[in-house]
Amino acid sequence: MTSTTGANPPPATPPATPPPTPPGPSGLPPDDALRARAWPVLPLAILGWLAGLLPWLVRRVGGGTFGTPWNPRNDLREALLPYHHQLLTLLLVVTVTAGVLAGLAPAWCTSGRSRRPLLAALATLGAAVATSWAVAQTLAPDPELGGSGTTAQQVRLALVALTVAGSVTGLVLGLGVSLGGPALRVVAAAPAVVVAADWLGQLVVGAVRNGPPPSWLPTALAVLSGAVVGMLLAATARSRLVARATAWVVALGLLVLTAAALTAARYVLESLRGASPRSTAVEELLVDGMRVFRGSLSSTLTAWGWPLPPPLTGLLVAVAVAVAVAVGTTLAVRGRRSRAVTEGGPAR
Repeated sequence: MTSTTGANPPPATPPATPPPTPPGPSGLPPDDALRARAWPVLPLAILGWLAGLLPWLVRRVGGGTFGTPWNPRNDLREALLPYHHQLLTLLLVVTVTAGVLAGLAPAWCTSGRSRRPLLAALATLGAAVATSWAVAQTLAPDPELGGSGTTAQQVRLALVALTVAGSVTGLVLGLGVSLGGPALRVVAAAPAVVVAADWLGQLVVGAVRNGPPPSWLPTALAVLSGAVVGMLLAATARSRLVARATAWVVALGLLVLTAAALTAARYVLESLRGASPRSTAVEELLVDGMRVFRGSLSSTLTAWGWPLPPPLTGLLVAVAVAVAVAVGTTLAVRGRRSRAVTEGGPAR
């Protein structure tokens, strides 16, 4: 029988460790499991679309009434959309950008390609819900938007059509960026970035109420848009040569073409101020808009004096950034391979 006198004390109990975080339903950590779900795309698309209205929301805070004192229905300071004949360009820019932000919502989800149709459907539904709500909220007070009799209804339908067209255009571009491959992503991003730069300029104009915006703003926005497109162009390095070359040519061309198209659209929309669709020679106005488009494009491609026009500045910055990033990435990869070979490790 063994004596217990002088026996060693029992070993100390190790401190309790907190239980590990239980994995998500798919075996992933909770954060990754949430990112793998598709349902957050719907509310994110709605919030993204509403965020696209920010320049108008900022501008309407400090603005006076858009209606007459004896008709408060025309006061748009509480409206979500700038339904006014002097703000048609702003309406186009904010709705296109709103659609782009809604289309970027699928980037939240990290699931594979098999769920792309579902993600696109959820983003489209979110954009449709937000657009419908904004239109209904703006038209709820039954404001006088222009025209009289039957033409008043035509003006209202024209504003709604411009809203829907801008939202759908932006949504298609945003889905191309969020769900497409590297080549499609940069092609869809080029026009979206140009409109987003104008959107940012509208935001600055709305914030600066006591004076004109700074003169350097268009050049700064062009540099910013060119840098973004250049980074996306550099990301196509692993694509096939044909896809990469096509993406470069199309994306760089869209940088200039979209800027010219935005100038023509601004001319056409500003020419519609105070005129009803019936009294406006729409065909002649569109012909004039095409002339403005060709003139803007021609002046951009031929004006090589200093200072450069903003579209040409964006084009050159995009090429410079893309080449610099591509060269830097290539040199970094070669440096890692040479160090790996020198140290006797595997070359990556």
